[in-house]
Amino acid sequence: MSQTKDYAKLQRELEACLQIRFPDAAVQIGDEIHYKGPNIVVTSSKFAGLLAEQRFHHVVRAIPKEFYEKKLQKGFVWFELAPGEKGIDLMRMPRSTDLTGADEAAIRRQLDDAKLFKKLASAFEGEDDEPSGIHFGATIEILKKAGLSESQIERCCLYMILKGAYCDAHVVNDLLPKMLAGDAA
Repeated sequence: MSQTKDYAKLQRELEACLQIRFPDAAVQIGDEIHYKGPNIVVTSSKFAGLLAEQRFHHVVRAIPKEFYEKKLQKGFVWFELAPGEKGIDLMRMPRSTDLTGADEAAIRRQLDDAKLFKKLASAFEGEDDEPSGIHFGATIEILKKAGLSESQIERCCLYMILKGAYCDAHVVNDLLPKMLAGDAA
């Protein structure tokens, strides 16, 4: 449980932290807003099109570590919503933990067949354009051009999250070198 029950103060502090990275972020903290117990609801247009784990990852990294650990890490149920979404929409989103070992192997084959990692390496090689630090835009575009369906692309993005990549920048900087070397099969 949170060390403080002063939700209004905590809400103002959290909103100030998040608006640096998410300028339109609105924060609501209260009991049973979308789920039992204390809830933190962060709403931003930047969350549109992102998977649940991406949203939480980006939010937590925008909060100073000490503030998060001291006041927010325990006792809250988090909701990161795009405008117009409800808590149940977020709860129904797939998670990387939904993938099985067999799913992982099949997805890896799809990524290899699409030549995703080689194409991403080429896409950002020597370019002034930087990979996104929020979404999988370039990754999704390459997979679309390879003929993958929307549900297959979503599963590929969940695979990236499972491997520790939450956006194109993570794929390019962290995951791509391992995949091209064959270390993360």
